[in-house]
Amino acid sequence: MPSRSFWFVSACTMGLVGAGVPATAADTGASSDTEPTAASEQPEAGDIVVTARKRQENIVDTPLSISAYGGQTLRDRGVPNIHQLDTIVPSLTVTNFGAGNVSDATIFIRGIGTADHLILTDPGVGVYVDGVYLGRSMGANLDLANVDHVEVLRGPQGTLSGRNTLGGAVNIVTRQPDDTEHYEFTGSIATRLRATAGFYGNTPITDTLAVSLTGSFEHRNGIGDFINLPGESTKVGQIDKFGGRFAAKWTPSLNASFLLAVDGSDGHYGMSPMKNVIINPDGFSGLTQADLPKNENDNGTENPEIPKTSSKDLGVSLTSTVKLDDHLSAKLIGSERYSAYSGGLDDDDSPIGFSEYPETGHARQYTAEGTLNGEYGRFDFVTGAYFFHEKGNANQPDYVYLDAPGQFFINQTTRSWAVYAHGGFKLTDKLKISGGVRYTDDHKRAYAFIECCLSPGVTRRDSWNAVTWDVAVDYKIRPDLAAYATVQRGYESGGYPARPYGGAATFVAYDPTYATNYEVGLKGRIGDILRFSSALFYTQYKDLALQYSQTTADGYLTITANAGRSRTWGAEFEGDLKLTRALSLVGSVGYNNARVTKVDAGVIGVAKGDIPQLTPRWTVAVGPQLRVPLASGNIVTARVDTSYRSSMYGQSSNNDYNYIKPRYLTNFDISYEIPGKQITLSVYGTNIFNEVYDTSRVDQYDAGFTEIIRSNDRSEFGVKFRKAF
Repeated sequence: MPSRSFWFVSACTMGLVGAGVPATAADTGASSDTEPTAASEQPEAGDIVVTARKRQENIVDTPLSISAYGGQTLRDRGVPNIHQLDTIVPSLTVTNFGAGNVSDATIFIRGIGTADHLILTDPGVGVYVDGVYLGRSMGANLDLANVDHVEVLRGPQGTLSGRNTLGGAVNIVTRQPDDTEHYEFTGSIATRLRATAGFYGNTPITDTLAVSLTGSFEHRNGIGDFINLPGESTKVGQIDKFGGRFAAKWTPSLNASFLLAVDGSDGHYGMSPMKNVIINPDGFSGLTQADLPKNENDNGTENPEIPKTSSKDLGVSLTSTVKLDDHLSAKLIGSERYSAYSGGLDDDDSPIGFSEYPETGHARQYTAEGTLNGEYGRFDFVTGAYFFHEKGNANQPDYVYLDAPGQFFINQTTRSWAVYAHGGFKLTDKLKISGGVRYTDDHKRAYAFIECCLSPGVTRRDSWNAVTWDVAVDYKIRPDLAAYATVQRGYESGGYPARPYGGAATFVAYDPTYATNYEVGLKGRIGDILRFSSALFYTQYKDLALQYSQTTADGYLTITANAGRSRTWGAEFEGDLKLTRALSLVGSVGYNNARVTKVDAGVIGVAKGDIPQLTPRWTVAVGPQLRVPLASGNIVTARVDTSYRSSMYGQSSNNDYNYIKPRYLTNFDISYEIPGKQITLSVYGTNIFNEVYDTSRVDQYDAGFTEIIRSNDRSEFGVKFRKAF
């Protein structure tokens, strides 16, 4: 149940509504510490409207690198969740490693992110649902069923989005209740006993009140067995998940509206697929090839706590929007989110009892943000204040290392607040300048206890603050074609090493990371043939916090240190080309050249010239589509989507043992649409060539092996059904 703190925030929000103001069209999007955008696809015009700068703008008018995809586009291209977004978005990588749990989403954009799920670490890319920031990567692999659209912002978003959006932001925007009665049912059956079902319903209750309800279910069999646990029914990579969302929107007058939303999910999974490779036969773990499963899809743990993983999430938010006059509007959003998970990894993937870490954790967060938007002729602005509070923990009460049991407990409380202002001025009808500034203040209190080497436990307290900013100029070559140049300054909060097995001396704070991004771009249309967006960028990072993991005599030590400096430069292109009335082609290309350029004294594992972890040089996606109207009025659509991700490293300490090979994925979808009955039937295939690839690698050379988390999206072929009323 929501706590007193949430209801206090909600009361403030309702008080603002009572002041007498309703939502305008510009206020129907997301808003938060990290309200990166709210976009809607408008098929009639083919335009995309975003609120990346907290006001409604055509994407052509926004001097940022943004990808936006409607819900139908995501379904057509085989993107059911956050993990699969990196098959269509340039310069985006999404993997999972955390606690062997498939609900974890480790997101990197342009080479920046954080490959850890523990409460002591913050993500480097922000994820948001209707403008509410999700502070944890565990549980962030959200389903994308029945969403209005998803947006990905690339580059530091330090002014309007704030802390921990150093690489960028991913924003999920759900469908809001409106005054039309509408219902949809979806379902699918596929190989591997995949079965999904979904429901969306929207209905007006009165002239001023409307509600909507979303529900989803997903099941898929696993791909392997836990061979050393006779009778274990859970399979490797198995998926069972329920989710739902309720929303109510009240518009009591033309000058006020508020939106109450409650969402939740409950997932139960088999541990993520993994595979180990012996790289040092003399390693002190004693692991040999004979200890590992003969079938690489199987798992060799003998610990009964390892196979089953879970995630539970519950969120409540209340948003009110007030139009003060013809020039000013205000918005206030309050939210509370709770997440909990269980999981664990048997690092050696065998029965030898070398390294086993069953784990549970939870986090609760509160956010509140108020904004004031204004528009006076050629001048527009937004100002705001933001507050974030989070408390959570991670527990391993019975881990095993070198056959010896132990206990591991960490917790952290974070408090952050910020104020910001951003404005733009049209010098001419074609030329506009804009800029903004944000002040952020972060406080953290962290505690760590490890039975072997940090006992008694140690508490640390630190605080950081930063001023971030951006400036931009955009020029309208034509109403539907614009060029822009921007400079952005971003900030990621300091923090603490996730696994301080080196004792109190290693449980010390690392400094914040700062990024400065220089970018130029061209976006818009060329006639009715091509809609495109392109960018060239160069980003410098100062005090980049990089992770290096190693196995020590005491346990698995993750060192997080400020490596010094790094930089990345590259180019991105997205396009939608209409070749004929029936045939179209969508595609994207991202090129990233990233390097660590300076390593501070004492930094372990990372060397000058190394490529930051999980940073492929190339990301490419191509999708031709043929759409043929029949004489009956029905429509046949066929499409193929192929994506390529070049090689990368699982850690920033580059070597052959954490090298991840390139990935090629291909999907197809053939649908038959009956518009008169609002029915669509489809035959589809995902990963049709059954590409099995690594998503994460950590070399443990001294222990003797490399630990690999593998893909869980093996080939599937099935049928889908969609019916609307």
